[in-house]
Amino acid sequence: MSKSILCEVCEERPAIRKCRICGRRVCEKHLSEDGVCAVCTDLMCRVCKARLSVTSCILCGRPICRTCSVELEPGIRMCIHCASNISAKEQEPESGSFGERVEQRHP
Repeated sequence: MSKSILCEVCEERPAIRKCRICGRRVCEKHLSEDGVCAVCTDLMCRVCKARLSVTSCILCGRPICRTCSVELEPGIRMCIHCASNISAKEQEPESGSFGERVEQRHP
């Protein structure tokens, strides 16, 4: 008698398919219509909804990929939506790190 492979997300239901992004074996409940597992869906970039995120926007907090973000300093990224909403004055060089300036303006 063969034992069925369980879903790698819930570990309760039989796995029926593999995620097209990561290859996890998942049950029907944890697989979207486009073949992406629940874990990859949670980690998906909220701007393009096509690539996995690498970090979160320093201002709005949404998960973002490299393509949909701007690196302000090493390890500090902002989504293209927030970057486009910043006024020209806020983009001018100031003293202090970018992170310190953001904290002062957006506590």
